[in-house]
Amino acid sequence: MGRQPLERQFTAALDAVVEQAKTDRTVLAALLCGSLSHDTVWEKSDIDLVFVTVDDGKFEQDGLALNADGRNIHALLMPRTEFRKAVEGVLRNSFVHSFLAKGRLLFTHDPTIADLCDRLQGIGARDSELQLLRAAIHALPAVYKAHKWFVTRRDLDYTALWILYAATPLAQAEVFSRRLLADREVLPQALALNPAFFSLVYADLLNAKKTPAKIEAALVAIDRYLEELTPRAFAPVLDYLREAGEPRSARELEHHFSRNFDISGVTTACEYLADQDRIGKASTPVRLTKRSNVLLQELAFFSLDPPDEDSL
Repeated sequence: MGRQPLERQFTAALDAVVEQAKTDRTVLAALLCGSLSHDTVWEKSDIDLVFVTVDDGKFEQDGLALNADGRNIHALLMPRTEFRKAVEGVLRNSFVHSFLAKGRLLFTHDPTIADLCDRLQGIGARDSELQLLRAAIHALPAVYKAHKWFVTRRDLDYTALWILYAATPLAQAEVFSRRLLADREVLPQALALNPAFFSLVYADLLNAKKTPAKIEAALVAIDRYLEELTPRAFAPVLDYLREAGEPRSARELEHHFSRNFDISGVTTACEYLADQDRIGKASTPVRLTKRSNVLLQELAFFSLDPPDEDSL
């Protein structure tokens, strides 16, 4: 079956549902998301729709699976207030933001919803910074594992697998560092942006014969990539420790970044930064339980730079 006839079938199914939804007085807008809005569909694709509905205190549904001419439609139902909260509160370049921003507004009976959709296209510097930090943190454990299996076992296949695990967060970091909107298929996107690096750590590992030299070259390239990215990727952590002016325990760091930015794993970032001599490593006393009579030493970190005068 040709691609164009198949896409016409999906479009016809979509049009049928949308025309019905337009007459529903409780539906204010419809957004087409997913592959049909910005990518290529295939036989097993489904249709992703977001229906913005009137605010209703008795609202119970949050999603429905619909059938339109044999095509599966996954419909997400969002009351207008919840949609506004999602747009105004969502972290830019998160999955939710990308899902909505890459969507297409099919119709709306409320001009304010169109304005909200337009605002989804903006990606602020702060959001990019936080998403870059999150991506870098996610890459580190897989990078460590890749190094371990190469050094301790010389297992080329398993080392390559861990490099490939790291490739996706590294690709996200590449996109976020350019303040671009990350696709769900972020690896091909990053490959187009930085072909030299992502050929080495992604495409070549899949297609070329693995040799110790090629695996080692990929690991060296990743280490260099992270080192060059460090001042930007880990800026929120470096800034926080510099402003603190004294050691912060691992628990304090995790609590701060989890509570304020919904980012976990900051201890891993600090361990990496300490290994790179970007920050110092220390310890603070800690009890294992509230009733412990023994003090152990909890891992802590501190800035090697003097605090800003404005923060004193």
